[in-house]
Amino acid sequence: MVAFILPRLMAGLIALLPVVDSTAANPVPLRRDTASDSNNWSLVAEFSDEFNAGEIDRKKWNIDTQDFGPWSWEPENVSQKDGSMHLQMVQKEHRRGKQTLYYTSGMARNDKTITYGYFEARVKGCSRYPGASPSFWMYSIGPQNRYQAKDGETVAYSEIDVIELQQSEYDFESKTHFPVTRIDCNLHSTLIKDGKRQWVRPNSHPDICQNHYNATWDPREDYHVYGVQNSKDWIVWYIDGQEVARKPNLYWHLPMHVTLSLGLRYPFVAYNSSGRVPVPEKTTAEGFPTAMSVDYVRVWQRPEDVAPKASGKNAATDWTKDVYMAKEKAKWSKNGWTWNQAKVEANFKDVDTNNDDIASGKERQVWFAKKARK
Repeated sequence: MVAFILPRLMAGLIALLPVVDSTAANPVPLRRDTASDSNNWSLVAEFSDEFNAGEIDRKKWNIDTQDFGPWSWEPENVSQKDGSMHLQMVQKEHRRGKQTLYYTSGMARNDKTITYGYFEARVKGCSRYPGASPSFWMYSIGPQNRYQAKDGETVAYSEIDVIELQQSEYDFESKTHFPVTRIDCNLHSTLIKDGKRQWVRPNSHPDICQNHYNATWDPREDYHVYGVQNSKDWIVWYIDGQEVARKPNLYWHLPMHVTLSLGLRYPFVAYNSSGRVPVPEKTTAEGFPTAMSVDYVRVWQRPEDVAPKASGKNAATDWTKDVYMAKEKAKWSKNGWTWNQAKVEANFKDVDTNNDDIASGKERQVWFAKKARK
């Protein structure tokens, strides 16, 4: 587990940072290491928002997303005023399917996708602690997404948590819950092994996925700038312009959605084998409604961050025969299998159901599912 603790030094560095101007015509990333190459970064308007308009840009932000988790996302919990987007959580008993749930919250997700670049938001935490976690993150959606990683693994899901604030997760070493000043900057992925999905998460793979930063300030009290750079080789996290964590980029190459959300946490949820579940006996209206606030979201890319496209195909998920063969050969070599080119070529032909010489993400997903059933 990587911890970054820069108490007095960090406070001093933050004091030297420029004041963020959310109305700047040509903002640059708030990162000390981009000062010399700021001209290489171009703001991507379709993923950026200053939240200065009178209402939410519904063409950019989906605030009525599909529910998941032991709480529900409701559009009335997302608002925009005073130059910020506000996502609130309320205590509200309701039914979802056969479940009784006790809280609703807000999510704003950009339904366009992006993979590489620098992603930054200026966020103020929520007043309720513990119980709610303000988050700025990116995640892939859809079973058609597949990526063959350099180590031969087939990746079916990519998630980069720029921040999850105020989580109050359980610390098995100290036997207490982490304090409000712990900021989590983690990764999640799903791999396909023998036709089955296998999670790669912070607790199971800390060397690959887990980071945190111990702040010297309370994230509930003021806005701070949180960012991450996702490149083909590295994922690097920043807080108030200072690098706080980095990981090699193994599995985070799928198209992802830039997302803001306020998630339910301890003591109102617990974990079992299926994931988070509600804890009805802990339900309370005390401290609710509570809301996180976001002053802006800004996304930049360099020329090398823009994924190349050929014949309108998505290079990350749609593979030509040459790409398919190369990735399969790497996988066979990793697993110690005797290479059988004729078999793999036959597999490609079977995968390519529309005969366009492309093994698309969707076609591979269908083929893997059919193989698993056999």
